[in-house]
Amino acid sequence: MAHSVGASRGWWLACAVLIATGLAQSLYLLGRVLALLGPSGPHAFDLCSALFATSCDGTLGDDRYWILNIPVAGWGLVYFTALGGLLLLARFVRGPFAADALLAAFVSSVVGAFAGLALMVWAWEGHEAMCPLCISVHAVNLILAYSLWRAGASTTASPLEVLRSARAWLRRPWSETSEPARWKLVGFTGVALLALVAYQWVYAEGALRRPSRPDRAAIIAAHRAAPRVDLPVTEEDPHLGPLDAPTRLVVFESFRCPGCRALAGVLPRLRARFGDRLLVAVKQYPLSTTCNARLARDQQPGACELAWAAQAAHRQSQFWKFHDALFASGTNAAPESVAALAGRLHLDVARFDADRASDGAKQRVAADIALGSRLEIPGTPTVFLNGRLVPRPSAEALEILIRSDLEPQVAAAIPQSRNEHGSAKE
Repeated sequence: MAHSVGASRGWWLACAVLIATGLAQSLYLLGRVLALLGPSGPHAFDLCSALFATSCDGTLGDDRYWILNIPVAGWGLVYFTALGGLLLLARFVRGPFAADALLAAFVSSVVGAFAGLALMVWAWEGHEAMCPLCISVHAVNLILAYSLWRAGASTTASPLEVLRSARAWLRRPWSETSEPARWKLVGFTGVALLALVAYQWVYAEGALRRPSRPDRAAIIAAHRAAPRVDLPVTEEDPHLGPLDAPTRLVVFESFRCPGCRALAGVLPRLRARFGDRLLVAVKQYPLSTTCNARLARDQQPGACELAWAAQAAHRQSQFWKFHDALFASGTNAAPESVAALAGRLHLDVARFDADRASDGAKQRVAADIALGSRLEIPGTPTVFLNGRLVPRPSAEALEILIRSDLEPQVAAAIPQSRNEHGSAKE
């Protein structure tokens, strides 16, 4: 008997720890989403980069992961708050509440597991990057479902008895409902109100920070009114997609630029959505006086060294892997740490070190800087679509402009949420 009681308490404790873990993870992810909506968001500590050496910002900043005007991470907060309320109800009120509350929590966790699986399948089919911390939340929920089932097994009533009792209670007129059943309703209503308060808080925080949906017609009109400039893209430029693609996206970036890091998560999604109809090319414009004479002061120390290192990776046909890994490590990566990064990416490190110090790599970066200076770009990231400047290159604005630029019959054939990857080329 003592062993049974101890095992029961162990499953209750496991449920409490798992709910607290899921709640903490969801709260961090929500905080990151809200931070990314602010001006200093990318500067904040990135737990995903620290734990998994990759950033979740591309997924967290995707508007498609907002449901009923709150982000999926916010739904995670609401969900684990409700489960916590049910567990407290079952544990501390006990009596007639325990079996019912635990069964409700278990059923909710199963529904949550299927919802999480559906989101992961949707992201995988759409060739979206998977957020490791989000996957961790789903894993916690799966373990929680099993723990809730085991904790529920310790109650005197079986799940079938609870379901039969609930069915009979729903069919019975309110006037014939027993007092214990009415108290159960009060308890579950309290949990629902707790979840509603959490939802309202998340909704309000998101509404305060999330910008209103852009005016599609205004974005297109402003872009078409911008002057067209000559922006050559050759085989020597790091690029994704064919050079003769009908739509060209050219990005001037710096590896010390937080805005460039956020935009770096958008580019793969655009390529996946539009395939070979879109060319994405990158040109380096480090904001450092070490290599950029246009600047009056050194805004990003070390940026030139990182740009030269990217050119060295490009010479081994690994620019995009290096590009994404460097941004995933943050915008404060030390220039001396890039050799270790090259090793992790299985580059020839000796050749990499020689190439990043070579005149050839520095000349390629200097050519990009000269082009950006001639165009008088305002900073980084600066984005040109088919030779016209995109003033505020958000993910939604870029998709609107790309779709409007393609021929109507071609644009109609492109799904809204996904498309083939298309070829990737250095």
